Amino acid sequence: MRYRLVCLDAGFTLLAPRSTLGEALRGVLGDHGHDITDEQVHRAWEVADRWFWDNYQRPENDTWGDDAKIDAAWREYHSLMLRELGVDDSGHQLIDTMLAAQYAPESWELYPDVLPAVRKLRELGLRLGVVSDWGSNLLPIVDGLGLGADLDFVIASGAVGLSKPDPALFRLAATRAGVPPAEALMVGDSYRADIEGAESAGMDGILIRRPEWQERREAVPPRATVIASLAELPEIVSAS
Repeated sequence: MRYRLVCLDAGFTLLAPRSTLGEALRGVLGDHGHDITDEQVHRAWEVADRWFWDNYQRPENDTWGDDAKIDAAWREYHSLMLRELGVDDSGHQLIDTMLAAQYAPESWELYPDVLPAVRKLRELGLRLGVVSDWGSNLLPIVDGLGLGADLDFVIASGAVGLSKPDPALFRLAATRAGVPPAEALMVGDSYRADIEGAESAGMDGILIRRPEWQERREAVPPRATVIASLAELPEIVSAS
């Protein structure tokens, strides 16, 4: 078995929001007396989501290595939706409410395949860690979902000042695990951020395509290894 370490992305690899940001926004607006239709919310969400992915995939984007910049990015995301809906939030009450909910562990859930796959990988003797473009609030979310005990480390980009696809972030993960990068595997949902980043550090990478993947708007070369479920990982690792 070649690998001694498996690194896993967080969002849309291990965990997903219980409600989409659009659905959550509609709930908050309803609580504050704003009657918004599903069609209006979806249109506003599309505008904000397009901005998010265009921004995330910019080669010079340095947002995700700094907690304050991450918070500012999410504020801009929600502001875009509110502006599209014509809702005034000059006092930032709505955005503050949205972010408080977004950062809460109870707003997230693990995919059904996560714990079974993680525990099978553990049985194979592998070290496991999370490497994610996320703020420092990732650790309480992971712990709150009951996953922390099965991991050797959690690296949130905002906490360490490095973000994907910087190879230094992936080398940090290998160092934390005490494993050479050549004996490590990264699994994530972004080809540019996760796979190219890991490969630039000397790791292998596997792309996971969750149902939300088509929204990523990125090309994937034919040579890429792609899985649909983490349930496929133990067999792939064992055969390496």
